[in-house]
Amino acid sequence: MHSTPVCQPTATANRICRLSALQQGGRSRPQSGFMNKQEIAMRSIQKILVVIPPLQDSLALQRGQQLALTLGAELHLLVCDQQMERRELLDQQLASLHRLGLRAHGEQARVTAHQVCDAILAACHAQNCDLLIKQHQPEELLGKLFSSPDDRQLIRQSPVPLLLVQNPRPWAGGTVLAAMDVEHQDAAHLALQGNVMDHANELCQLFGARLHVVSAYDPALLQADPSAPIDQASASHCHDQCQWFQNEYELPEQQLHIGEGPAKALIPRIALQLEAAVTVLGTVARHGLSGLLIGNTAEAVLDRLNSDMLILKPHTADAQQTEFAGHRAA
Repeated sequence: MHSTPVCQPTATANRICRLSALQQGGRSRPQSGFMNKQEIAMRSIQKILVVIPPLQDSLALQRGQQLALTLGAELHLLVCDQQMERRELLDQQLASLHRLGLRAHGEQARVTAHQVCDAILAACHAQNCDLLIKQHQPEELLGKLFSSPDDRQLIRQSPVPLLLVQNPRPWAGGTVLAAMDVEHQDAAHLALQGNVMDHANELCQLFGARLHVVSAYDPALLQADPSAPIDQASASHCHDQCQWFQNEYELPEQQLHIGEGPAKALIPRIALQLEAAVTVLGTVARHGLSGLLIGNTAEAVLDRLNSDMLILKPHTADAQQTEFAGHRAA
């Protein structure tokens, strides 16, 4: 791997590092053709929507508080309660946040179990939030087969990054795992590659964490060298596709984990081995029948991962482009 200068992930520094990588013969960040709506990354988050269960202790609220304190962001708490009996609990939680000097407010939504996702999305739009946090509860197999659970719907429909929390493992000084799909080179997946790496790297900077990357390959997709074994050729090609972010983020070889897929099995296995605090994934989420039948990797690992999950989509000028990507998500 070619050595590259130390670089911070700012727009100017990234351009310098990409130029340096090209000059030294290394790969640079791929150009997706997608246009960023704005520089949306962790440090630019100003308002966070936290969906809290009607309980005194909530992992989602703990993560929301931690991020708000770190980023200086405002919190909006949402309690979905058909009986509207949790106002006192909500007021107590808001008072606790105010004592920490945080800007926080909240609301109750009178909804049935089947209306929770719609209420969350409505609040996200109404409050113009930059991040959505919700506690994930694994679904029973029967429920998966006969319904589309809230978290799966949110993966497909959330207009902002979605943080699903389920593990109290500390982020500070922990491990951030970026799950990268480098096999697919369409515009949507190229946009995701940069988005996942940018967010994962910023989380590491904010919380003093270690960055690791996992990428799965499918031996059936490519045999670059007919004389080489199929799995060896596929692994080599996958490694080549990872070179741009190894250069840009100076990622040591021992922090890159390449393995034979499927991704839905490899990602949880590596996350477990590393005791990852949070796994950052991208999704080109489908709607309608194709989404119901095909799904995506973010949904596939939902109940397999034991870490928190930050789920991102490509930033595009025309969101409809993602509907025609034609590939599964990373």
